[in-house]
Amino acid sequence: MARKSSLFAPSAVLRQRSLQRGLFGGHKGWMAVGVLVWMPRVLKRLGGRKEELIATERLRPGQTIQLTAVAPPTRRELKAAKRAAAN
Repeated sequence: MARKSSLFAPSAVLRQRSLQRGLFGGHKGWMAVGVLVWMPRVLKRLGGRKEELIATERLRPGQTIQLTAVAPPTRRELKAAKRAAAN
């Protein structure tokens, strides 16, 4: 099944019309629709995780790379680290 273009997705149409008719046209109803359809996108961008570049290296033939995930610190470990840094 072919995927629809995001240009004609209902959320994209609502975002476009809310800008045209609400923000630029001054229609309060479309302004409210704009807040509803734009807010999740804005919150995701502001509160989303950020990528962090650790290292870049060029591998030569025969070399390998091993990636391991480090578990995030617990709340208790974060509090202990803050206390240690304050002293």
